[in-house]
Amino acid sequence: MRPYTRRVDIRSDNPVGRVPDTRSTRRGLLRLAPDGWRLGPHSGSWTGSGPDRLLDRLDVLHSVHCTGTPLPGVAQVCAQTLHRAVARGTYISGILTADVADHVTTELLTTIRPTPHPGEIGDLDWDVACVEQRRAALRPLVPRLPEMSVVLVSRRPDLVPAMVRRLAQQRYPDLEIVVGVHGAPVPPGLGAAAGDRPVVARQLDANLVFGDALNEAFSLASGELVNKMDDDDYIGADHLWDLAAAHAYSGATLVGKTTTVVYLEALDATVRRVFGARESFTHRVAGSTMTLAREDLRSVGGWASVPRGVDTELLASVHRHGGTTYQPHDIGYLYVRGSDPHTHTWTTDVGHFLRNVREQWIGMLQHPAFGTGTDSEGAA
Repeated sequence: MRPYTRRVDIRSDNPVGRVPDTRSTRRGLLRLAPDGWRLGPHSGSWTGSGPDRLLDRLDVLHSVHCTGTPLPGVAQVCAQTLHRAVARGTYISGILTADVADHVTTELLTTIRPTPHPGEIGDLDWDVACVEQRRAALRPLVPRLPEMSVVLVSRRPDLVPAMVRRLAQQRYPDLEIVVGVHGAPVPPGLGAAAGDRPVVARQLDANLVFGDALNEAFSLASGELVNKMDDDDYIGADHLWDLAAAHAYSGATLVGKTTTVVYLEALDATVRRVFGARESFTHRVAGSTMTLAREDLRSVGGWASVPRGVDTELLASVHRHGGTTYQPHDIGYLYVRGSDPHTHTWTTDVGHFLRNVREQWIGMLQHPAFGTGTDSEGAA
């Protein structure tokens, strides 16, 4: 039997279309035996097609708990297979032998709990743990992260410095912050708020419709990737990394997250809604997370010259030009729905955000994964 030589590769080992939905819970027990692996009634070896057959079985499971001891000679193949499984969307727990652990990256190893996660699959705490583990698996696989420009256009200059501070705290290596203040002077202190991040700021003519204001602000961006940001949402430190990684492994034209985690100011409550499939191609994402190549934005005609509905118009333009839209997961992005509907270009009433609610919290959700924990800047 030939030895197994397949390496972990982002082109095949990614979560696109592989993260199971949460309508049912699918867990498994993986026994790592000296002569191979056993998963329920299925078994295989660590040679030939055995690891690939195991991955096919793991792809349909939310989580798997590992037990047993493989032979030292197959420890590397076992570790690579577990790494691949996590990168593809399966959450792994268990105590790995020293031989296997030696072939697992330190960051990934720290996310593998000795016991199954106690949370309910689909609840926030479980999803955060799953996403953090998947990030650790994907991080060494993602190719070069391109320079990204985050573009913030706002009519509320008082909110801009706090948003710039949140952006400066992102764990993203090459990040440019572009601010367009629509109809008001640029607020002081943006350089200090940005820290060591480059920041470009300009006052935009108040008479510009929103789409034209966006085009003017985006023309200042120099990054290979560009991201649209609102002035009042909250983001976890890995939010922009999530979007750049998804852009790389999905091959989509445009990527973004969804408005599933929402703070409703009028009710002083945060809700988490359930809709859509994670790590999948879609027809709609949140406007304040839209990320695409600067050249792709130019090739589809930029932002439409309209006062409202700019996000919908861009999505339609991407699809008219044969492009695709992708959403990774909803961790790290908290959409703020203010009590004054006139502050939003999307005027849907608050009742819209109460449909399909799975979890809710009094006040703004306090969680470091969303940039609102007690150790996060700008927490409410």
